Amino acid sequence: MTMQLVDATPLKTGSTLGSLVDMVHLNFEIGRLVVTLNFEVGKKTTTVKFEDVVGFRVLDEGDLLEYWPACSSDNGWLFLVNGNGWFEQETIRSGFLHERGGVVTEYFVATQNCCVSVLAGSPPTVDEARYEGLTMAR
Repeated sequence: MTMQLVDATPLKTGSTLGSLVDMVHLNFEIGRLVVTLNFEVGKKTTTVKFEDVVGFRVLDEGDLLEYWPACSSDNGWLFLVNGNGWFEQETIRSGFLHERGGVVTEYFVATQNCCVSVLAGSPPTVDEARYEGLTMAR
């Protein structure tokens, strides 16, 4: 099977492109996913909130080679996946009920320590805070 590269668009955030970013916390409550990230540049903590979540997966970036280079840190850290991503893989399965063009959209959060694919019915919100004592999760 040939690997097709993901088609993704970076979403605008206030965080620095190319900055080292680590995921430090992930919390899921039915329908809602909150991802907390630490940014080395600017010593920022960013919280990304997804509502109307249908599903999510967390994988090491090494297991997601089809997402590069579209979702590389030079392009950002939060992406709208337009095609060839996890959602597309799921639509091939006969047991997956959501269809392309429906209310579900795929988003992708790329970090240095792991990546999150999110299938959600609404766009994420991003909140940032600055902390002096911030440490990276290395």
